[in-house]
Amino acid sequence: MTCKRLSTIVPVVTWSLTGCIQPEVAPQEQLDRGYVILLPGVEGGAWHLTDTIRGLRDGGVDHAIQPVGWGRPLDVLTNLTDFPANKEWARRIAELTVHYRAEHPAPPITVVGFSGGGGLAVLAAEALPEHVKLDGLILVGAALSPDYDLSKPLAHVRGTLVNFYSELDWLPLGVGTAWFGTIDRKYTVSAGHVGFRTPDHRLLANDRVEQVAWRPDWIRLGHGGGHVGWLWRAWARETLAPCIRAAAESRLAAAG
Repeated sequence: MTCKRLSTIVPVVTWSLTGCIQPEVAPQEQLDRGYVILLPGVEGGAWHLTDTIRGLRDGGVDHAIQPVGWGRPLDVLTNLTDFPANKEWARRIAELTVHYRAEHPAPPITVVGFSGGGGLAVLAAEALPEHVKLDGLILVGAALSPDYDLSKPLAHVRGTLVNFYSELDWLPLGVGTAWFGTIDRKYTVSAGHVGFRTPDHRLLANDRVEQVAWRPDWIRLGHGGGHVGWLWRAWARETLAPCIRAAAESRLAAAG
């Protein structure tokens, strides 16, 4: 069985036992305004991004929003450690972007990856052909090594790579990836815990990489610094939505 080519992009994507990404149709007016791919963590299921999507809508994101389930349902360890399978998932996610861009040459495209999905987001960006670029790449508590070579995904991004991290997110992104490895298969704390770092362990400073550390005032948004805080509706409304809107506005400004 082969996957059906997509002629429209959609707001809900589920797993298939064949490994195909199976979409439902999004409203055309949303597709015409832009496209946002959301990649969940190593649980693999798009279901836990429900509040995130509501928060993005609350925050004025009026594009087509597509959460993409990946990996094996609830097989957390395999989804974290099976690098060849994750590269293949990343290729399929990149294909969604290519299909969208072929039918919608002008609107902005943003990819947002949460936790393990942050690693998938980077791999998907790297899998894009040269003529297709993202307008925004946003990593939220990403299970990716802090010394990852960001020049590779940045070659496929028009704008800025934004990395949200929290030093209080120490269990899954500190102890967890030190023991079981990051998506890119390094046994270290993650960039979602300490930020991206230089070889001498300083916080990476790059004009095209915006690193955003957890702030105590996010507690009022439901985010106390831990791993599940990234999924709160209020945090998505007040913090994530403006990043997506900024990527879209940057494309519109560049277009004229």
